[in-house]
Amino acid sequence: MEDRGSRVADYFVVAGLTDISKPLEEEIHFNDACHKLAKPKEPITDVAVIIKSLGEEVPPGYKCIDVTPSGLSADLNNGSLMGPQIYMCYRRGRDKPPLTDLGVLYDGKERLKQGCEIIQTTPSGRPANISSGASSQKVYITYRRALENMTQNTLAVTDICIIIPSKGETPPHTFCKVDKNLNNSMWGLSAYLCYKKSVAKTNTISYKAGLICRYPEKDYDSFPLPESVPLFCLPMGATIECWPSNSKYPLPVFSTFVLTGASAEKVYGAAIQFYETYSEENLTEKQKAQLGFMALPSSKTVQTNKCICLLSHWPFFDAFKKFLTFLYRYSISGPHVLPIEKHISHFMHKVPFPSPQRPRILVQLSPHDNLILSQPISSPVPLSGGKFSALLQNLGPENAVNLLVFAVTEHKILIHSLRPSVLTSVTEALVSMIFPFHWPCPYIPLCPLALADVLSAPCPFIVGIDSRYFDLYDPPPDVSCVDLDTNTISQPGDKRTIAWKILPKKPCKKLMSTLNHLYHQLAALQQRPRDDALMELAMNDYDFQSGSKLHLLDVEIQEAFLTFMASILKGYRSYLRPITQAPSETATDASSLFELQGFLKSRDRSHQKFYTMMTKTQMFIRFIEECSFVSDKDASLAFFDDCVNKVDIDKTGDTRLIELDESHKSEHTVFVTPPEIPHLPNGEELPYQYR
Repeated sequence: MEDRGSRVADYFVVAGLTDISKPLEEEIHFNDACHKLAKPKEPITDVAVIIKSLGEEVPPGYKCIDVTPSGLSADLNNGSLMGPQIYMCYRRGRDKPPLTDLGVLYDGKERLKQGCEIIQTTPSGRPANISSGASSQKVYITYRRALENMTQNTLAVTDICIIIPSKGETPPHTFCKVDKNLNNSMWGLSAYLCYKKSVAKTNTISYKAGLICRYPEKDYDSFPLPESVPLFCLPMGATIECWPSNSKYPLPVFSTFVLTGASAEKVYGAAIQFYETYSEENLTEKQKAQLGFMALPSSKTVQTNKCICLLSHWPFFDAFKKFLTFLYRYSISGPHVLPIEKHISHFMHKVPFPSPQRPRILVQLSPHDNLILSQPISSPVPLSGGKFSALLQNLGPENAVNLLVFAVTEHKILIHSLRPSVLTSVTEALVSMIFPFHWPCPYIPLCPLALADVLSAPCPFIVGIDSRYFDLYDPPPDVSCVDLDTNTISQPGDKRTIAWKILPKKPCKKLMSTLNHLYHQLAALQQRPRDDALMELAMNDYDFQSGSKLHLLDVEIQEAFLTFMASILKGYRSYLRPITQAPSETATDASSLFELQGFLKSRDRSHQKFYTMMTKTQMFIRFIEECSFVSDKDASLAFFDDCVNKVDIDKTGDTRLIELDESHKSEHTVFVTPPEIPHLPNGEELPYQYR
């Protein structure tokens, strides 16, 4: 199909279960040690406290947490002279709603959180005060239980452990730590409760997602529809699920992804995943057995997930989310006069691309729904779908800078979350904050389960993945794992010394100071506490509105990282060697283009480790090549050199590196009306027939 200029969106896609979809387990073949299959665990439904020193035994069906992850005693009064031996127990199952949270209550000092319950007594009826006899402060375990009619993507507690930090223990991968010491006695070791959450789905069969339909049906000449799009729409697979008939329908889940072509050109995807009823007649006997549908079928319903998606060369994620949400609501309401296809074709063909002459496009979807498209900001910094505010909000200043260190030294980086919409925002911000470097290795911000063999690649990578991956597989041994939900970073043993403290002192101090200041400003912008929003899977209006305050904060955070990169590379141009021959294998060798030893000697000796690691990376070598020869990055490099000249780390005061784009303030707005309803002769009205 013929191409005609810039398009707001290239393709509309519906993905899900097709007639040729194969079970995901048949499609995934990992032949390496790191992908050791781990069977998903049933959620935890009950917890109890027992006093072993008084002869209490583990209740039937429960498992006692006897030891910590490293094999130490998990006695909650460990090392105490006076205290009894108290242990935690738990029970798994699906016979009642699972637990969704655990906590620790210091009685008399704080109130019980709403919806939580206290474990007041042991199974034998004794008081369940953990510090009994060892301290005057009463300490209790608390829990919150899911509702009877919970949605099937409710996050539930799936594992519990006790850790003793003074013995070098940290929360296991993907576990959340309750930051209250369980052992309040004067003697003994501090002990902490940790727990893991995951989606508490019941009976599910996963298949490789396929293409159900697309628009337009023919490919554009310059950009054919990539075959892998359905996998990215439903990264954990297309599923058939059996639910209790009283289950609430989950809200739709919004996600974004990025596809990178052979020419490093990025394509952005915005998707909404939702559920539809699946006809029981289509189930085979084998599927019914797998789903547990045979027993009491009248009390169960069968559902399948589906996804609608827009693909574009531009990261208009907020606008795409509004349009896809409108389509979803339109599809489940009605009847309507116009078919849904009319709205899709209208958006794809009738909405003009924002330009300097018309920087704002207001698209009226219905009398109640509209969206705004703004002209992409013209900047020498590469286009990105990242949100620096999402990165800083989820990781905080220290871990955000740790992530920068991993990227600049080309680690294997695996970023994961149970909230798919956050992954692309954070990974895109990560590859933007290492500018002027360009990440040269595999890069998949939202990786489908079917493509997760990239995690065993021998080269560095940046990959984002749904945390449910770890319900199925153990984390790879040589990868730095960044958990956005618990704000923890797990590093391989040989890399644990690589953190923000190896960075050059002055630029790092300035970066940390700026990020701390901006982090507090971000916290002030939040509309509800971080803890409540932390595990939110569904779409909601809490997601930061892309207002002017947030936009300014994004620019400020980006500016802080740009200032840091300009500071650590200051003076690099004077170590570029003159080119004495035409480009060839030897002439483009970094050692013939850059006086490395001279550059390293010009840096602070106490930070040689960092500079040595950075200058050995593929992206630094490529950066030197781009500086030495004519390249498509010339405008970006000229901008960066200007930043280097402006930055003076010894001077206080602000030096503005990124000029704010004011075009979004323009009052010149083009209005696009909804698709017209055809008129019938004699003033008759069309019947409402499309559902």
